[in-house]
Formats: sequence, structure tokens, C-alpha cells
Amino acid sequence: MRFFFNVQDRLKIQDEVGREFSVASEAVVFAKHLAADIRCLETAVRPTLAIEVVAETAERIHRERVFA
Repeated sequence: MRFFFNVQDRLKIQDEVGREFSVASEAVVFAKHLAADIRCLETAVRPTLAIEVVAETAERIHRERVFA
């Protein structure tokens, strides 16, 4: 199944490519890794910054805040 990882902040960036995972839990783990990577690169704390995991069925699976 394909999952999309949209970035949400003041603006919303849609992932138009996505990635294939066999189960939703793998996509959630991937979102956690993306959030950790962004935390390492981002110099300012942005409380609204998040990764939203969306399945190919358009169902929102998970929302991972970058700065919890």
C-alpha cells in the first residue's frame, strides 16, 4: 500500500510521490524518522510543524509532531 507524508506548518506541502509499505505501522515509523531528521536540520522550534501520514485511500493514518 502507498502512503504519503505531507508536511504541515503554516503552509501545507503535499507529498505527491509517497512510499510503499506493507502495513500502516511501518509508515508511522517512517514518519517518526522523518520528524527526527527535520529536528536535526531545523534551527528554530516550530510548534505547528508536523508530518501527516495519509494512505492511498485518502485516510489519515497518523500525525507526527516534529517538535513535541
